[in-house]
Amino acid sequence: MTDTPHEPMHEGEEAPPRGVAILAVVRWLLLAGAFAAACAAWWSYAHADPSLAHAPRYQCPMHPQITAADPGECPICHMNLEPIDPARAHHSADHTPPVAGYSCPMHPDQTSLSPGTCPICNMDLEPAPGYRCPMHPDQTSLSPGTCPICKMDLEPVAPLPQGTSQLRLGLDRLQSIGVRTADARLIELTPTIRAPAILQLAEEGAAQVHARAAGFIEKIAVSETGVTVHRGQRLLDFYSPEIYQAQTELLAARGWSGGAGSNAQAAARQRLELLGMPAPAIDRVLATGKPARTIALESPSAGVVVARTAVLGAYVTPETPLYELRSKSRLYVIAEVPAHHGASIHKNDPATLTLAARPSFSKNLSVDLVYPELDPAARTFRVRLTLDDSDLHAGEYATVTFNQSPRRVVAVPRDALVATGTATYVFLDHGDGHLEPRTVTTGETSGELVEIIKGVDSGDRVVAGATFLVDAESRLRAALVE
Repeated sequence: MTDTPHEPMHEGEEAPPRGVAILAVVRWLLLAGAFAAACAAWWSYAHADPSLAHAPRYQCPMHPQITAADPGECPICHMNLEPIDPARAHHSADHTPPVAGYSCPMHPDQTSLSPGTCPICNMDLEPAPGYRCPMHPDQTSLSPGTCPICKMDLEPVAPLPQGTSQLRLGLDRLQSIGVRTADARLIELTPTIRAPAILQLAEEGAAQVHARAAGFIEKIAVSETGVTVHRGQRLLDFYSPEIYQAQTELLAARGWSGGAGSNAQAAARQRLELLGMPAPAIDRVLATGKPARTIALESPSAGVVVARTAVLGAYVTPETPLYELRSKSRLYVIAEVPAHHGASIHKNDPATLTLAARPSFSKNLSVDLVYPELDPAARTFRVRLTLDDSDLHAGEYATVTFNQSPRRVVAVPRDALVATGTATYVFLDHGDGHLEPRTVTTGETSGELVEIIKGVDSGDRVVAGATFLVDAESRLRAALVE
């Protein structure tokens, strides 16, 4: 075998460095890898979900529900959208707030966040109370069941107040609007009801003065209202033909002899007494032997003249009330209690009477009577208390404070309540920025605390600061969902 001779090297030419062949191979391998990567990228782009290209990557810092795939402005507050924090986005995706609300009574699987109609049968959607785990509020269901985490029975929850939505706010958002929370707690509440009142003369001392026979008023002794009279005081003199005739019969019967005369005299005297002539006046007639032209009409009791119809020269009959009297020794305190407190006050309940015009005056009384009817104009119940032997005057204004029995109740701060006129609700803080509006029924008030009859339990945490801003955010989100 003959070896092939190498080509001779020319004079001055250097030999190639060692490893050139290896580097050439590496270069071709790199080119092949780049080509493969380009092909893989093209293949993944061609088979990618088109919706991912429009996934939200920016959101408003003030309204996190406003998102966009590209930079821009918030349509609500016109702030620049900021990049979404991937950690927060992942966290929110894993903890979606429970779906509220409304379901079709015929097709329970047809639900909505807001009122509407069923797309299948067009029936109005009804509030779906839903069910929630008491230990894990994020675990909800439209039907009874158990929590997939702790296996506890789901408890029914009330639908959201109309026009509101649940919220999930980040820590920075909660701090920026100044949200404060407080615990609903058990307190011993001593309800007090304050009601305006007015003093009136008592009805027990009322009296009317009438003449018992027809006649003419010839002299008036008490001609003013407001004056105080005593029992037996002369009020007026009047002439009555019937009484004058009875006096003459009495004098005639006195002149008769025997038992018949005595009987006739006794009958005539009794007739004069029945006609209202006082016994001393009858004795004077018998002593003088002459009938009196006029007789005095006397006060039947002590009191204040509150009305007078007697006029000099007037002709009066037994049906005519000439004077009306009221006793000064007893006053009624008539308190006007708001209608919603009417069922809380009963007979013999203790109360305290105070007067603004007399700061040092205070008296403990008890309820005598709760009037059965409601004043349709003022929407109040009248409650009566009795005040004896007082130097107060009828017509004075007063304040009555009714002290109720202490009891243990659940209470929240007054600032936690949102009252719309048709509903009252609070925002429950489930932690981790999850806020839920909850309809409540309120009761009595004690300082800055309000009793919660229904809707919140002791230990629940509620929003107690910046409640107005949280409510506005909730209503805005509900409007956007609709």
